[in-house]
Amino acid sequence: MKKFLILTLMLTVATTAYAQKSSKELNKEYGQEYKKIGTDPSLTGYEKGQKKRELALKQKQANINNKNQHNHQHNSTAGTNNDVIKKDIEAKIKHLDKQYDRDKSRIDKSVSLTKKEKKAQKKTLEKRYKAEKEVLKKEKDKY
Repeated sequence: MKKFLILTLMLTVATTAYAQKSSKELNKEYGQEYKKIGTDPSLTGYEKGQKKRELALKQKQANINNKNQHNHQHNSTAGTNNDVIKKDIEAKIKHLDKQYDRDKSRIDKSVSLTKKEKKAQKKTLEKRYKAEKEVLKKEKDKY
């Protein structure tokens, strides 16, 4: 248990120190950690796998933190990032429109539904569609 706590503490400290490095350097150092875990004779196979999974999660988080810090340092591309985000949201809205039309025609073509059931399903479909579209529009307006 002490080994686990010490390893966790070391990895936490190391993760914060790694945040200033490039992702290649960061991944190389994590590779060395994986190798140490793999060659540790005091651990069983299950324990090695467990430690490697924990290390993988920490590596993923460290890479995300590193990428976020890198993005904050390069704000000159912020305008283009916003444009990309807006275009992505517009594409989602177009996809939502197409999906709405498909679902509506599917309801119309259904022979197993009565007229009242079709009307009720169309109404709920329209409400859901409008709510989702409104959320996307608000998100787009943020950028």
